[in-house]
Amino acid sequence: MKIGKNQIFALTLTLLLTLPAIATAANPAVNAEEPEELPVEHGPWGIWYKFETPLITLIFPAGGKKPMFLWWYTNDSNEIYVVKFKGVIEYLAFDLPYYDRRYPADNLTIQEVIQEKYIEPKLSGLDQQEHNQIRNNFLWWLIRLHRPYLPFSACTWKLSPPELVSKGDVSYWSFNFTLKQVPLWRPGFKFAEDNIEIRCRFYNTTTTEIIDNDHNYTVAAGQLKFDFVVSNWRWNIDKIQNFVDWLKQSHPELNVTIPTYKTGLALWINMASIKLEDITTAENEIQNQQETVETVSQMKAATLNGQYYSVSANETKKGQYERQLQLTNRFRKRARIQFTRREATFAGFLEFVPWARLLYENGTTYDYVNVTASYIAAGAHLRLFLCYPYFGNYTLEHDPTIGLDMAPTIPTLIPPIMLAILIGATIAIAIAVAAVKIKKKPVNIINMQ
Repeated sequence: MKIGKNQIFALTLTLLLTLPAIATAANPAVNAEEPEELPVEHGPWGIWYKFETPLITLIFPAGGKKPMFLWWYTNDSNEIYVVKFKGVIEYLAFDLPYYDRRYPADNLTIQEVIQEKYIEPKLSGLDQQEHNQIRNNFLWWLIRLHRPYLPFSACTWKLSPPELVSKGDVSYWSFNFTLKQVPLWRPGFKFAEDNIEIRCRFYNTTTTEIIDNDHNYTVAAGQLKFDFVVSNWRWNIDKIQNFVDWLKQSHPELNVTIPTYKTGLALWINMASIKLEDITTAENEIQNQQETVETVSQMKAATLNGQYYSVSANETKKGQYERQLQLTNRFRKRARIQFTRREATFAGFLEFVPWARLLYENGTTYDYVNVTASYIAAGAHLRLFLCYPYFGNYTLEHDPTIGLDMAPTIPTLIPPIMLAILIGATIAIAIAVAAVKIKKKPVNIINMQ
């Protein structure tokens, strides 16, 4: 068998491109054995409420001051995973279908985007007086908008005590965080009081929850599933629609329309990891309502739907913007963000189904909407934004999950023996290529001794 120079080059390139796959094969991922049932010890633990099983320990603020969760592998408390609900952000989706902090649904951005794209092009035929009247009326509606961001840490929350629920072979601990009061300096969000809930279920047993024939998901024993529920949301884009209605009556010839679906609501979640000795920082944050746990985070990286992503740098201060979380075929039914750890058996994760339910007032399903997500490294922690498209006056319900699973392989780690084999193979091919250049003729690799 004779191989020409170009074929040898192709063989070399192929080998180099397959290095990651070979490395992965050398470190095969093993699926965690998910227990069907776990014994649970529970109760107050200082300022926390704690669930403890042989696999996972989970704590959250016993007083319900803010919705945040810390958890770790029960036999290894060296690394504690943190998920903190930062708040909700109303955003515009005229340019991107997901949350990007350049496009909040505030009055300045709405004025810039909507006035430029949908209003000004229709006013060219009007005289100056009519033009000014329309612009002034638009500005009057803009100042009536609420701010785009509602910070959860500034709100007052109520925690319903955990209760054991048993249904046949399925059992779980149920408890809820309910937003009861918004801060005085956010009066435009009074409508959110009693209309934002985080309904939590910590499962003792593995179960599959079936919504209908096309929508279901499995929750393993030792995992926490929370339903993020928003009712009666008042959209800024709807208030602008009131201006459009006035414009249609006063100047029907302009035919101004603004698409209401070009907006959405993002749930902002921070993911971090801390050492056991830093848990007092989380306690201080709960008691003082300050944002401090991220400052002691030790998080290095995460895998986002299987893709390695470093979070060490603060990309928000380097001129970078949020990226969209891509749904690959492997993660089409469930998206996963998992912490990475070296030399660890288990690592924490957050995952979610890429759809949410829209409900009537009586709790029955009206429709399903697609859920997207965006993310950005923020300096030893990850900002994750779950993005929900405009859902009008319906109730939104979405079901993320947190828990533990086998720690993902860090792609930079290759065993020394495998590395030596790869280097040797590369050198051998390089020598063959050099021989081609010298002899100026095809090389018979099989006959080479």
